[in-house]
Amino acid sequence: MSVELLVNVAPFETRIARIENGQAEEIYIERERGLKGNIYKGRVQRVLPGIQAAFIDIGLEKAGFLYAGDIATAKQPDTNFTDDLEHSDEDDNNANTPPPARRNAPPIANLLKDNQELMVQVSREPIASKGPRMTSQIGLPGRYLVYLPHLDHIGIAKRLEGLEERERLLNICKSMELKQGGIIIRTVAEGKEEADIRQDLDYLLRLWADVEKRSKNSARGSLIHKELNLYLRVMRDYVDSDIEKIHIDSRSAYDGMKKFARRFMPEVAKKLYYYPGDRPIFDVYGVESTIELALQRHVPLKSGGHIVIDQTEALIAIDVNSGSFVGSKNMEETGFKTNLEAVHEIVHQLRLRNLGGIIVIDFIDMQEEENKQKLMEMLAEALKRDKAKNHIVQLSELGLVEMTRKRTRESLGRMLLTECKSCHGNGLEKSLPTICYQLFREVVAEARAYPCEKLTVIAHPDIIDLMLGEENEGVLQLETFLNKEISFESDENFAADHYEIVLK
Repeated sequence: MSVELLVNVAPFETRIARIENGQAEEIYIERERGLKGNIYKGRVQRVLPGIQAAFIDIGLEKAGFLYAGDIATAKQPDTNFTDDLEHSDEDDNNANTPPPARRNAPPIANLLKDNQELMVQVSREPIASKGPRMTSQIGLPGRYLVYLPHLDHIGIAKRLEGLEERERLLNICKSMELKQGGIIIRTVAEGKEEADIRQDLDYLLRLWADVEKRSKNSARGSLIHKELNLYLRVMRDYVDSDIEKIHIDSRSAYDGMKKFARRFMPEVAKKLYYYPGDRPIFDVYGVESTIELALQRHVPLKSGGHIVIDQTEALIAIDVNSGSFVGSKNMEETGFKTNLEAVHEIVHQLRLRNLGGIIVIDFIDMQEEENKQKLMEMLAEALKRDKAKNHIVQLSELGLVEMTRKRTRESLGRMLLTECKSCHGNGLEKSLPTICYQLFREVVAEARAYPCEKLTVIAHPDIIDLMLGEENEGVLQLETFLNKEISFESDENFAADHYEIVLK
């Protein structure tokens, strides 16, 4: 599989596209520096025993949210916490903090008090109306390791599967005899020599010493460590042996990435290429058109079918339709072929749009159990390409496939789109007859409430045309009912559902 990264840097925005076999599969966008990985000197704003959590003031508009299981304590629950660490996976964008041991977490009122100071790290970016999620189990990610200063433990990434290699890396890390803290071995450490891993650890130890020093001299709610910018984070966390080339369209970003690579990942330096072309790099690879399609509800399939994707507060709903595809002998075969084609497009769109949480897919109904089984196997196989943690729950009795996909950052749609001022997020707007009849009711209410001889309705031309055309009979009946003259004025600057009633 051919994999390339495109780095598009502008003063106002940085965008990165992962290209697999000529198609954009993942998009990363940073307009303002993200919070994830940042370390703050926080203040406990409010402890909430009922939900085992607390709000933490970190000097931002929205307070951070800290669960009891994410709080570093002198005595961690050995079994559960260790088990969570062993099943951590840095490739799902969560390596810098170990998963919380929530099952046996002590009461949060025993761990925190209002106005208490503590060092916290952002483990998840703010999503929608929620503030950032915090942890006091600090994790500093390097190239090959994640250093955990508050935890005496050595863990290894789940994706690193070879037993002999796992044992070799664990032995190397155990031989380093850390005086404080623990480490998680990252997937990219596979095949690396002890000298490379030790150099990475030395860098992380120096970094932690600097963080501790700054924390002592910092005020409450202040930032004491800032995570790398987007293109350096992507280099550190996502560049592996699969990536053949990295194209950068900014000379300054190229120089910065080259310098970073030479210091921390020399094997990647030769994969960096500066793109000086006049034509935007995202246009050359067709990424701009891919992003535009990813902002639409309807996604066409080559066969003539299509899928419809709706993102709600509670879940992601995906509907598969055969559309104009009638190329099979019967409905069962038509549905089966459309479903198989839709599987690959659905996985592509989940990655491209970065959709997470609960996902419900309504495939075309099939009767044969063999076809249902093949569809589920195909979906499971396609999801193996996705580095975000996912889990297929079941195929329900109603023929719906339920699955989950880990939320790692804001979805593409919520980053690039805003609520429609006309429909206020409904995706629909009132029909012209509905607006017309609503206007009639308000005319009656105004005429009864205030004495007048006649009324003038000012509205959008489409509404005026409707009232003087199809609804003219209703206007005449209204004038008779009120015994008042009604005149009309059109204003193209009015929205269709906006109007004014002037009494004279």
